[in-house]
Amino acid sequence: MKKTKLQLQTPDEVDAVFYEAFMRCDADVMAALWADEDVVCVHPGAGVILEYEAIIRSWANIFNNVDAAEINTTLINSVLSDDMAVYVVAEEMLNSGQVAAVVLATNVYRKFDCGWLMVEHHASLVQNQPAGQTLQ
Repeated sequence: MKKTKLQLQTPDEVDAVFYEAFMRCDADVMAALWADEDVVCVHPGAGVILEYEAIIRSWANIFNNVDAAEINTTLINSVLSDDMAVYVVAEEMLNSGQVAAVVLATNVYRKFDCGWLMVEHHASLVQNQPAGQTLQ
C-alpha cells in the first residue's frame, strides 16, 4: 500500500469506519480505509470512478461545505470469504431526523497484509418502491 492505511481486522470494522467517516465527513479517514489499486466507486447518479486519487477527490467534493451527515444503515446481505467480503446496505439519508432519501449500496472489502480495506462502493438511489416490496 502506498498511503498510510488503517489497520482494520474485520470487514465489519471497515464497514463501521466507512460509515463513521461518511457521517463525520472525514476525508482523511475515508482516504485511509480505501486500497490504493483495483478500486471502484459509483456514487448515486454518477459514473464509474476507477482510480484511488479520483475516488478520494470525489469523497472530498461530497464532504465539501458539509460538517456532518445523518445516515441510518441496515445490512441487508453479506457474503464472506477468507479475503473478500461483500455487503449490501440500505442507507437512509436523514434531514432533521426524517428520511430524505434511501440509497442501496454494495460495499466490497478485501483482506491485505495490513488488514481489511475497501475496494468498491457502488451506491444507487431508490426512486420508487413497488407496493409490498421492502428493502430487506
